[in-house]
Amino acid sequence: MSMGLLEVGDIMTYPAITEDEDVSVAKISKDMKMSGIGSVVITKEDKPVGIITDRDVVIKVIMRNRNSDGVKAKEIMSSPLMTIEADASLGRACKLLLEKGIRRLLVIDDGELVGIVSLRNIVTGEPLHVRKYLF
Repeated sequence: MSMGLLEVGDIMTYPAITEDEDVSVAKISKDMKMSGIGSVVITKEDKPVGIITDRDVVIKVIMRNRNSDGVKAKEIMSSPLMTIEADASLGRACKLLLEKGIRRLLVIDDGELVGIVSLRNIVTGEPLHVRKYLF
Protein backbone atom coordinates (compact mmCIF):
# COMPACT_ATOMS: atom_id res chain seq x y z
CA MET A 1 0.00 0.00 0.00
CA SER A 2 1.30 3.45 -0.83
CA MET A 3 2.43 5.60 2.09
CA GLY A 4 0.13 8.39 0.86
CA LEU A 5 -2.92 6.17 1.35
CA LEU A 6 -2.23 5.26 4.97
CA GLU A 7 -3.26 7.51 7.79
CA VAL A 8 -1.45 8.09 11.07
CA GLY A 9 -4.17 6.23 12.96
CA ASP A 10 -3.47 3.11 10.88
CA ILE A 11 0.08 2.70 12.20
CA MET A 12 0.25 4.54 15.54
CA THR A 13 1.22 2.95 18.85
CA TYR A 14 -1.83 2.85 21.10
CA PRO A 15 -2.90 3.65 23.68
CA ALA A 16 -0.48 6.38 24.69
CA ILE A 17 0.90 5.50 28.12
CA THR A 18 0.69 8.47 30.46
CA GLU A 19 2.13 9.38 33.85
CA ASP A 20 1.56 12.40 36.08
CA GLU A 21 4.19 15.12 36.11
CA ASP A 22 5.04 14.41 39.76
CA VAL A 23 5.89 10.72 39.21
CA SER A 24 9.54 9.76 39.68
CA VAL A 25 11.74 9.01 36.71
CA ALA A 26 12.52 5.64 38.35
CA LYS A 27 8.84 4.62 38.08
CA ILE A 28 8.58 5.93 34.52
CA SER A 29 11.69 3.98 33.51
CA LYS A 30 10.26 0.80 35.05
CA ASP A 31 6.94 1.32 33.23
CA MET A 32 8.71 1.89 29.91
CA LYS A 33 10.74 -1.30 30.36
CA MET A 34 7.75 -3.40 31.41
CA SER A 35 5.61 -2.09 28.54
CA GLY A 36 8.40 -2.33 25.95
CA ILE A 37 8.11 1.33 24.94
CA GLY A 38 10.56 4.20 24.58
CA SER A 39 8.41 7.11 25.69
CA VAL A 40 5.69 8.16 28.12
CA VAL A 41 3.34 11.14 27.82
CA ILE A 42 3.44 13.34 30.91
CA THR A 43 0.20 14.84 32.19
CA LYS A 44 -0.84 17.62 34.54
CA GLU A 45 -4.40 17.36 35.81
CA ASP A 46 -4.95 14.61 33.22
CA LYS A 47 -3.94 16.85 30.29
CA PRO A 48 -0.82 16.08 28.21
CA VAL A 49 1.93 18.61 28.92
CA GLY A 50 5.16 16.84 27.95
CA ILE A 51 6.88 13.65 26.92
CA ILE A 52 9.79 11.68 28.36
CA THR A 53 11.81 9.34 26.18
CA ASP A 54 14.41 6.76 27.12
CA ARG A 55 16.94 9.19 25.65
CA ASP A 56 15.79 11.93 28.06
CA VAL A 57 16.38 9.56 30.98
CA VAL A 58 19.91 8.76 29.81
CA ILE A 59 20.97 12.34 29.04
CA LYS A 60 19.16 14.23 31.81
CA VAL A 61 19.41 11.74 34.66
CA ILE A 62 21.99 8.97 34.17
CA MET A 63 24.68 11.06 32.46
CA ARG A 64 24.35 13.68 35.20
CA ASN A 65 24.61 11.07 37.97
CA ARG A 66 21.18 12.03 39.36
CA ASN A 67 19.11 9.65 41.48
CA SER A 68 16.10 8.66 39.35
CA ASP A 69 13.99 8.15 42.50
CA GLY A 70 14.42 11.83 43.37
CA VAL A 71 13.80 13.31 39.90
CA LYS A 72 10.23 14.10 38.90
CA ALA A 73 8.91 13.78 35.37
CA LYS A 74 8.26 17.52 35.08
CA GLU A 75 11.97 18.19 35.66
CA ILE A 76 13.14 16.36 32.52
CA MET A 77 10.12 16.21 30.18
CA SER A 78 10.27 17.74 26.72
CA SER A 79 7.66 20.36 26.01
CA PRO A 80 5.74 21.75 24.16
CA LEU A 81 4.16 18.69 22.60
CA MET A 82 3.79 18.25 18.88
CA THR A 83 0.54 16.64 17.79
CA ILE A 84 -1.08 15.31 14.67
CA GLU A 85 -4.59 14.15 13.87
CA ALA A 86 -5.32 10.43 13.55
CA ASP A 87 -6.68 10.96 10.02
CA ALA A 88 -3.59 12.85 8.79
CA SER A 89 -1.50 11.25 6.04
CA LEU A 90 1.82 9.58 6.76
CA GLY A 91 3.39 12.05 4.37
CA ARG A 92 2.22 14.90 6.59
CA ALA A 93 3.57 13.11 9.67
CA CYS A 94 6.97 12.59 8.01
CA LYS A 95 7.14 16.24 7.00
CA LEU A 96 6.30 17.42 10.52
CA LEU A 97 8.85 15.08 12.14
CA LEU A 98 11.53 16.31 9.74
CA GLU A 99 10.68 20.00 10.13
CA LYS A 100 10.67 19.82 13.93
CA GLY A 101 13.64 17.46 14.23
CA ILE A 102 11.73 15.06 16.47
CA ARG A 103 11.02 11.32 16.49
CA ARG A 104 7.47 11.12 17.89
CA LEU A 105 4.13 12.89 17.48
CA LEU A 106 1.16 12.59 19.81
CA VAL A 107 -1.92 11.46 17.92
CA ILE A 108 -5.18 13.29 18.60
CA ASP A 109 -8.68 12.15 17.62
CA ASP A 110 -11.68 14.34 18.43
CA GLY A 111 -9.50 16.37 20.80
CA GLU A 112 -8.39 13.31 22.80
CA LEU A 113 -4.95 11.70 23.02
CA VAL A 114 -5.25 8.28 21.36
CA GLY A 115 -1.68 7.23 20.59
CA ILE A 116 1.82 8.10 19.44
CA VAL A 117 3.28 7.80 15.98
CA SER A 118 7.04 7.33 15.86
CA LEU A 119 9.68 6.90 13.20
CA ARG A 120 9.52 3.16 13.99
CA ASN A 121 5.82 3.04 13.16
CA ILE A 122 6.43 4.83 9.88
CA VAL A 123 9.38 2.65 8.85
CA THR A 124 7.64 -0.63 9.69
CA GLY A 125 4.16 0.52 8.63
CA GLU A 126 2.78 -1.37 11.60
CA PRO A 127 0.77 -0.31 14.63
CA LEU A 128 1.79 -1.41 18.10
CA HIS A 129 -0.65 -2.08 20.91
CA VAL A 130 0.88 -1.35 24.31
CA ARG A 131 -0.17 -2.99 27.54
CA LYS A 132 0.66 -1.07 30.69
CA TYR A 133 1.74 -3.31 33.53
CA LEU A 134 0.41 -2.18 36.89
CA PHE A 135 2.44 -3.99 39.51
